[in-house]
Amino acid sequence: MDEVNKEWLQGRLNFYFKYKRKIVEGLIEGKCLNVGCGGHLIKNAVNIDKDATKLPYKDNSFDTVILSDVIEHIEDWQKALTESIRVSSKKVIITVPAYQWLWSNYDKSLGHYRRYSSKDIKEFFKKNNVNCDYRIKFLFGPLLPLYYIRKFTSGKTPDLSSSVNSLFYGISHIRLPFGPTMLVEIKKC
Repeated sequence: MDEVNKEWLQGRLNFYFKYKRKIVEGLIEGKCLNVGCGGHLIKNAVNIDKDATKLPYKDNSFDTVILSDVIEHIEDWQKALTESIRVSSKKVIITVPAYQWLWSNYDKSLGHYRRYSSKDIKEFFKKNNVNCDYRIKFLFGPLLPLYYIRKFTSGKTPDLSSSVNSLFYGISHIRLPFGPTMLVEIKKC
């Protein structure tokens, strides 16, 4: 197991991954599939890094399906989301970068196709006639100005000192109706 996986499982990653992991893992119900996880494994879940648009599972195979920071890397993101809903029996949890106006060199360097808005998610459900309830929340709202500043830099995120990392983790717990990361919890009807 590589160092990223070890740190992830031990909860020693930076504030962004640590806080997002806490939120996402708190939403899991029952048997879980973590799609496109890369090095971000979730304990007691099936962690796969396969084509999210063609999942090798039967309908309703998992209670919860997670796509955390995944669909922005997929050109046909709607197909990936439809597949996740298909193999889920209860819920799908996604996290995506929010606000196209925050698009930067950082997004390009990570291989993102886009950033998302609430409207994108609403249009997906309407266009695909998906019968699910969903809730949209935003994460890291207090840090939005820093993400905006990053838009005008090289796009590299500096290593943070442990004290700054701890400060940002604490600030991340402040919920605002906006933020640079969008979390969508989709519940099947």
